[in-house]
Amino acid sequence: MKSISLLFLAISFFIGLGVARSAEAPDGQTGVVKVLDEPVIPITEPPCSYCSTQHLKSLIAGDDRVIAWLRGAHNGGAFPLRLFLAGPRVVNDTYGLFFYDPDGGYVAAYKKDYGYQFHGWRNGVMIVVGRDGTLWSALTGKAIAGPQQDNQLIRVPSLVTNWNYWLMLHPESTTYDLLDGKEYVPTPLPKRMSKEASESLGRIDDRLKVDQEILGVEFSTSQRAYSLPTDEARACILDEVDGEAVAVFWYRKTHTAVAFNRKVNDRVLTFYADEISPESAPFKDKQTGTRWSIAGRGIDGPLRGHELTWAKSIQCRWYAWASEYPETTVFEKPGADQ
Repeated sequence: MKSISLLFLAISFFIGLGVARSAEAPDGQTGVVKVLDEPVIPITEPPCSYCSTQHLKSLIAGDDRVIAWLRGAHNGGAFPLRLFLAGPRVVNDTYGLFFYDPDGGYVAAYKKDYGYQFHGWRNGVMIVVGRDGTLWSALTGKAIAGPQQDNQLIRVPSLVTNWNYWLMLHPESTTYDLLDGKEYVPTPLPKRMSKEASESLGRIDDRLKVDQEILGVEFSTSQRAYSLPTDEARACILDEVDGEAVAVFWYRKTHTAVAFNRKVNDRVLTFYADEISPESAPFKDKQTGTRWSIAGRGIDGPLRGHELTWAKSIQCRWYAWASEYPETTVFEKPGADQ
């Protein structure tokens, strides 16, 4: 999402998705739940196409933000937020279940499912409701109340990037058919936090700035937040948590962060951002010299054609991550002041 500032004081912008009312928080939860009075209709199973085909219609801007799923047939796929998620906020489809929370600054992608729609906010984080009335955190995919309480949606490998960049990487990948260009109404991406999300905010963790952009990574028994190195054109952070060695890739040109497991063929690789590598493969590993794309694919070198295992990760704002994962740790560079 393009440079979005959070104004937690005197916020007046509302994204126009219905009026909201307050409700008591579910048992065992904290914070105020702001519930929409008027339903927001999700998109369900839009017709499919290919990125190269839809690009020829000139309906998608090169800098349109897209959610891309990284694995599967045709090397995954992507679709623009402005056309499919900025208004409906939820897409229920065979490619996946997608939730867009502009306040929290993220798009969450889960294994395919149906019957979900935008419901409201809790602690500034989007809440969705399922067909059976279960309430789910859009960020974590965990059921917070209702018949399926404590159940967990399954994340699918994904990242957020720009249309032109994804098209360069995978023109053969899938997307949704824009038909004659009139079926889906373009909705500008919000530039400020909504009044309703702000009113539902609870206590804010002060370890980082509330609107700090981070990559949140879920490990087997814990979570960690990585502040995005926005002053660097391309960067790679190496870390190990719960016995899992990961690499966090950052590419400033498309404002994209994603994490992958560093283990390939029973060997842990040491990745780094290579300044002279092409933009299609900005990262290399020291052991083999293979160049890797932001999607975790070996582009050239001994490991060409290999795919890194995606680490469960999501690009979002600190307040949202810390609200849903209060026990999260924060990555500190070796040697940084504790």
